[in-house]
Amino acid sequence: MSLTSQRGPMTDGGSGAAMQSSDDEDSSSSINRLVALYSVSGLLRFYCSAIEKALEKAQAETEAESPFLTTCDECLSEVADCYVASLRAYGAMLGNHSLSSSQSEAHLAQRAITLISDERVASPGFADDALSLDSAEDDLISKQLSLSFLVSTMVDAAMTHLETLDDTSALKAAVNSASKSGLDSKEANKWKTLIDEKEEDLVKALVGTEAEIVLEECGLGAIRTGIKDMDRVYIEGMTMSSHPGLSRNEVEVAMKNFYSSLFSPPIPTFDDAIKDAQLRKIARSQTAQIVIDVYKEVFGALTSERGGYTDLSFLEHDPNQVKALLSL
Repeated sequence: MSLTSQRGPMTDGGSGAAMQSSDDEDSSSSINRLVALYSVSGLLRFYCSAIEKALEKAQAETEAESPFLTTCDECLSEVADCYVASLRAYGAMLGNHSLSSSQSEAHLAQRAITLISDERVASPGFADDALSLDSAEDDLISKQLSLSFLVSTMVDAAMTHLETLDDTSALKAAVNSASKSGLDSKEANKWKTLIDEKEEDLVKALVGTEAEIVLEECGLGAIRTGIKDMDRVYIEGMTMSSHPGLSRNEVEVAMKNFYSSLFSPPIPTFDDAIKDAQLRKIARSQTAQIVIDVYKEVFGALTSERGGYTDLSFLEHDPNQVKALLSL
């Protein structure tokens, strides 16, 4: 037990031999040490519980504490403190671990949560906790070893590094794994909500980027840019038809390009970026809606008095028709 405690917080430091090992092995070693500490904590909890039950059955008349039980309690407290420090250190170093490995911070956090959750289920030391990890018992060690502490430490650390939808899926899977192992439903829902909010932001950013590409490819991007340029230098009496990039011929060419694209809209499938089918559908619909909104904006500007176009025959469809054609 003393050897375990002397290691202190588990970080990337370690011995010189560990630093010379491969980066992925170093990250795996850190996680394995966390799981080992948790496993030892579980065994000590089991021993402490067994000793207490034995003493109760013996109904010892002496009020003196059992030296064996005292030693087990002290060891458990020591290992639990070491686990907490190591877990926090690993969370703080997620960025470093990710840079030196082939996995993102979210996937490293997922692995740690999943392995420790599985260890909790397999350990006899947590059997008495059943499905309630944060019960009414106000026990510091129970809180230190709870799945609530594990998830909050790891997910909170990984949230600041989320960059892809694959990362959010990894954290969702981690929370689900902890839930199956007994994480309180309210705690799980809290983290799922936070992850969902981050996921929405990532989808919004991705859709915005892809929509810009679609607008440029279909011709609407050039017209919208011309309108914005004109707005910046607009003076009373100026017409769009006389502004560079918005002449009738230029607008007509752009519109023909756009209308021809309606038969095979260049809306991305998002197959590579988004694994969730429902999320892909939402992203495609949002992208299409941006194109619809831009067309409505352009159509309104071209047909306004400020447009200055005497012949609008190049506008083949009104916004509602375009909406019907692009609806996914």
